[in-house]
Amino acid sequence: MKLNQLTSADVKELAKLVQEKEALQRKISEIEQKIQNLWKVGTKVPGKRGVKTQITEKKRGPEKGTIPGRLKSSIIEALKNSGSQGLTVKELSQRLGVKVNNLYCWFYTTGKKTPGIIKLSKGRYGFDESLVEKEKTKEKPLENEPLKNDQ
Repeated sequence: MKLNQLTSADVKELAKLVQEKEALQRKISEIEQKIQNLWKVGTKVPGKRGVKTQITEKKRGPEKGTIPGRLKSSIIEALKNSGSQGLTVKELSQRLGVKVNNLYCWFYTTGKKTPGIIKLSKGRYGFDESLVEKEKTKEKPLENEPLKNDQ
């Protein structure tokens, strides 16, 4: 179509279509703004299947069982209360609510370094206060004092 062949009816029709196009573009920009606001709130726009999901922020800080020394202190307390017969790892697991394998690992690594914890038999441990006292009373050399050679 050439410009010199346009009639006034064609121009009116073009003007009407341009207005309709602008109205639709405004509507699209409003919808895009709503989508952006939803993203800021934390909800995810549904995908193709219409499944709504929500974005959750990860909480920071210690979770259950992550405070250092909690397991050690609870094991020592349970072994102190058990008396001279001690406790098996399975019994300790049930009392403390800890997995058996975690306790075996703890006794294999940290438990053998902890003063006072003694192995009574296979899988059975106890606590001896006298070993803790010996560990505390060991003499430590002063900074200015030379080390003694006990050879």
